[in-house]
Amino acid sequence: MSRILAICLTSLILTAPLVTQAAVYQCTVNGRVSFSDIPCSGDAKPMDLRVYTPPIEAVAEASKQTQEIEKNLADSQKQRQIATLRAEMEAKQQKMKGEIARFNGATTSQTGEPRSAAEIQSLTRRHQSDMEALNKQITTLQQQK
Repeated sequence: MSRILAICLTSLILTAPLVTQAAVYQCTVNGRVSFSDIPCSGDAKPMDLRVYTPPIEAVAEASKQTQEIEKNLADSQKQRQIATLRAEMEAKQQKMKGEIARFNGATTSQTGEPRSAAEIQSLTRRHQSDMEALNKQITTLQQQK
């Protein structure tokens, strides 16, 4: 986005002298006032335009400020993404704890057999892999700063 801004500002600076050299005429046709770059009738009046061209230093400062704003915006977006991922991770941890508590509360499975340690480990592994994936996403976002 800053490249586009820089290109636009550069184009504006390069074409500003051309714009100031172009004549603009005020015409009145059928009681309506219009403006044109060519005289539209014999009563066309050339306009005295004063176009402000900012100094190059001001344009450079504006470009620098724009880049800082874009960087701050990107950092804020990353922080929101990290906060969202952390909240999702916390929700998964709570869900896992709840499932383990229910699992431990019920001494038998749906088939009536006693619960095994392997079932609890399977449940824990499933949630752990989800949380590791979220942790990896958080780490990746933090490293992008």
